[in-house]
Amino acid sequence: MDSVSQMVLGASVAHVTLGSRLGRSALLVGAALGTLPDLDVLIPYDGAIENFTYHRGFSHSLFVLTLVSFPIAWLFQQVMRSKQVPLFNWWLGCWLVLITHPLLDGFTIYGTQLLWPLTVPPTAWGSVFIIDPLYTLPLIVGVAMAYRRDYVRAKPYVIGGLALSTAYLLWTLVSQNTARQRVESLVSAEGLKPERVVLAPFPFSLLWRVVIVTDTQYKEGFTSLLDEDTSLVLDSYSNGKQECNTWLSHWPIDRLDWFTEGAFALSVQDNQLIASDLRMGIEDDYVFEFEIAEWSDGDWQAIKTRQRAINIDGPRMSLLFHRMYDQQVDLSPVSTVARQVPLNCQPPLS
Repeated sequence: MDSVSQMVLGASVAHVTLGSRLGRSALLVGAALGTLPDLDVLIPYDGAIENFTYHRGFSHSLFVLTLVSFPIAWLFQQVMRSKQVPLFNWWLGCWLVLITHPLLDGFTIYGTQLLWPLTVPPTAWGSVFIIDPLYTLPLIVGVAMAYRRDYVRAKPYVIGGLALSTAYLLWTLVSQNTARQRVESLVSAEGLKPERVVLAPFPFSLLWRVVIVTDTQYKEGFTSLLDEDTSLVLDSYSNGKQECNTWLSHWPIDRLDWFTEGAFALSVQDNQLIASDLRMGIEDDYVFEFEIAEWSDGDWQAIKTRQRAINIDGPRMSLLFHRMYDQQVDLSPVSTVARQVPLNCQPPLS
């Protein structure tokens, strides 16, 4: 989730567990600890794929955070001795703030390695958009009341904010399950054999983007809980894996395959081999695209991976909000030539 959500979540949890002794200081402690796991973005890696897939790794591991929670608690106790907080209380508060951070991240589609160093695929329940005011606002109200009032009078507001935000998360899972049932009906009716089905939410978790990945292509469609007609219309695109199969064992692509559980596509654009994460964005407007290799001196040369600049079509994105309640909105990409023509990992004709 976004940094604001993580800060107010941490502040809320710290207020409930430590606020009776720390007062307003609990809010600062919680906000700081709630941000701590995301500082892994400051670690430079050798390429863009590494930066992308190592983020939310060790610093979001439930094992690692549980281990570091005790020394962090001991350090806080030493620095704030005047507050006379028992070490157990410090530990419980710090531990809860730390582990709720990656657990919340797990509700997004990005991928959070909750069980690092185990090499299982990242957790991506994917029921909530990375920025969702309906989740964050109750926490902000609770924290604001905690800042303005004493602990006893503020505690019901903080607990209420946590309860509402948690209830909203649970509701997003229900919404996602409704969308999944529609997709399962389509898959069964058309006899599809997908390798992966991605259900990615937009803000408020009413509109869902559906991506069905097979061995040679992927299908994209949209469904909203407000749709009167629950049938799905899917557009098909080549994923380039068959045509570029010699590159699938290349470490950056293999790593992206693991991280996305197969939800990626390969294409050739501007004499460069591009890997696109199909989970975030919409067709032809993906958030994470990486340059893997480039055509040089009559052959493909692997390069240190680079993330492509994000060029999102603003007017098209605004249509997503209309699509929540209007099933007739057309979200088809402006140009998908690169994905519709056969790919052979050769440079485009000049």
